[in-house]
Amino acid sequence: MGDAGITAQERALALIRVGRHADAARVLTDLLAEQPEHVGVLLMLARCRRELGQLAEAMRVVDRALEVAAAKEHLLAEKARILLAAGHPGHAAAAAQRALELAPGSWEANALLAEALLTLGNPTRVVVARRYADAALDLARHIPDVHLLDARLHARMGRPRAAREACRQALALDPAYEPALRQLALLDAARDRAGRAARGFTAALAADPQNPGAAAAHEAVAAALCWRLFDLLVLATLGHWALFTAIAGALGDAGRPARLAAALAVPPLVAAVGVLAWRRQPAAVRWQLRRQLRSTSVVLCLLLTLSVAAGLVVGSRAPVPGALLAPGYAIFAFRAWRQLSRRAAPAVRWLGYRIWTRLAARTTVSAPGAGAGS
Repeated sequence: MGDAGITAQERALALIRVGRHADAARVLTDLLAEQPEHVGVLLMLARCRRELGQLAEAMRVVDRALEVAAAKEHLLAEKARILLAAGHPGHAAAAAQRALELAPGSWEANALLAEALLTLGNPTRVVVARRYADAALDLARHIPDVHLLDARLHARMGRPRAAREACRQALALDPAYEPALRQLALLDAARDRAGRAARGFTAALAADPQNPGAAAAHEAVAAALCWRLFDLLVLATLGHWALFTAIAGALGDAGRPARLAAALAVPPLVAAVGVLAWRRQPAAVRWQLRRQLRSTSVVLCLLLTLSVAAGLVVGSRAPVPGALLAPGYAIFAFRAWRQLSRRAAPAVRWLGYRIWTRLAARTTVSAPGAGAGS
């Protein structure tokens, strides 16, 4: 390759570093017109096409490079990435396995094989993926991608604390690493920590404003903050009912003014807590909440909150019609059940994978003995 070709390749690399993959692809396409079998240029073009979502074209380019290349491990690794992006983890695992056979010391091949097995989702494959991810960590602890893969595996296996620590390791290497910021926010969202999750997705969007997944999750978590106000009011209503039911016999009719005063005080107190929570949120979260004031979810939340507040005040003076409070209590019961199940899920997965790992280890150990006795 002449000086002009080297200059063009360097220009393409510079464009890729700043995320201008479409411009880089045009430069590389022009360069391939002069050097149609240059493997390095073909590999760079395949990566650009993958980043642009042009997966069929990326696969065509990488297959063309595989036909002319002598060393194929990097090309097979890129093929595995394309197949993963296209939603074919089984074929991606096969390509990564071939890359690993050619380069057993490649962190990239180990990590890609682990990611493909993790995406397949079968518990046995997830356990095997853990081994390849550990190998990638041993080879490349300085790569944020490897720590992110470690976090995703820990999360799948029911180890949220280890997953958070792996994300922190990735962010220690690159504080603006958007996938780790998003993974941390997803971990918080999975535990229904709406406020922390909203702030986490805000940080992820600041690192990569064009990421559609983080933007959609940010909207959903921002709406979940409104439902926190509803949860708090229902809990306060239940506490009010339990307290004054317990002391009704002792106070008699004299307790009615106190009961009414407490009922009138609860909604403003809950509103004050909501205002404090609002002020704690970053400007981006407050903006997102304003955007969603007319969404179905937020409107339903506000209507149910008002019905519960009205039921609390009216119920302190006279029996309340069941139709006023029943919808709010039913929604609250469903939300409580969902939160409990979400919090229990990591422990269930952790226990399940521990049992599965031990069973797999026993099967592996007993297999040679069985063969020797036959």
